[in-house]
Amino acid sequence: MALKEAVEMAKKGLSYAKRTKYKEALAYYNKALTIDPNYAEGLFLRAAALIESGRYKEGLLDCDKAIAINQNLSEAWSKKALALFYLERIEDALAASTRASTLNANDVTAWYIKGVCLDEMGRSDEAQEAYGKSLELEIILDMHADAKKIRQQR
Repeated sequence: MALKEAVEMAKKGLSYAKRTKYKEALAYYNKALTIDPNYAEGLFLRAAALIESGRYKEGLLDCDKAIAINQNLSEAWSKKALALFYLERIEDALAASTRASTLNANDVTAWYIKGVCLDEMGRSDEAQEAYGKSLELEIILDMHADAKKIRQQR
């Protein structure tokens, strides 16, 4: 019962986050986590909103909490990589983005962050491979989205 309520609050938060209304999103994520403090996806979503708001350290803490609950939550690893990158912890960001891309080989963000980190470390050949993978995935995802739109218009 509690999880269902927490999910509903998180969905409301996500609708605000998609419109970059992070203050409102955070309020709903906080409500969701008050209902169920161990809701890993809620922690990840709150982390994403915090990171997008420039609150990198807080977002990183939520990523770590989400990962402690579910070590296979690739989105939390990906956002952790982003927070670490913004905190200029490049090697840690590379490790987190590698873990994210291992868990979900289709994670565009993880591949891109991996490329940026490798670039920062002077490993440009590896960086180009990671950038290429992120671009390839982005193109594929765009094609799938276009195909879905076409099917819906029929």
